[in-house]
Amino acid sequence: MRIAAFAAALVLLSPPHRGAEAAKARRSPWLLFPLDVRRFEHVSSRFGMRRMEGRRKLHKGVDLVAPPGSWVVAAREGRVADTGRAAACGWYVTVQHANSWRTVYCHLRSDPRLLGIVQGLVVPAMGVVGQVGSTGHSTGPHLHFSVLDDLGRPRDPLLALYTPRETLSVLKKMGLAR
Repeated sequence: MRIAAFAAALVLLSPPHRGAEAAKARRSPWLLFPLDVRRFEHVSSRFGMRRMEGRRKLHKGVDLVAPPGSWVVAAREGRVADTGRAAACGWYVTVQHANSWRTVYCHLRSDPRLLGIVQGLVVPAMGVVGQVGSTGHSTGPHLHFSVLDDLGRPRDPLLALYTPRETLSVLKKMGLAR
């Protein structure tokens, strides 16, 4: 019953479907924080252009540092679109959301399929999708979290994310945290 109430509350928090015009410079949170908020340490790298592999490239997400093994959770309810391993991303999970946007969780500690996270699985908001690791091109344990719009373009996740404190407040209001 709690999951149903939580899902209903998240619908109220949901932004309208905005397609291409969704990219705005102002913060408009609609995603819960994708880590166990009690274990989150800091943001080590933000979204945007930076020097990578000897040239300027777009860092298509945000790097959230937490101890290895910390739970990585779905920032919003959705369906697992893909899981696997990629050279740069390491072990990853991609979740497709009702508004056609996707969230991507990279550098996971191990194959998410070992936790039962498989393509087609419906995951609730705050449902476990993996654990913080350092697989792929990584300099230490963290979650690389990306948000892709309905056209597959990367967007700044920090504009869409509730902060850890805001996420905890939402969970408390839902009776899912103390």
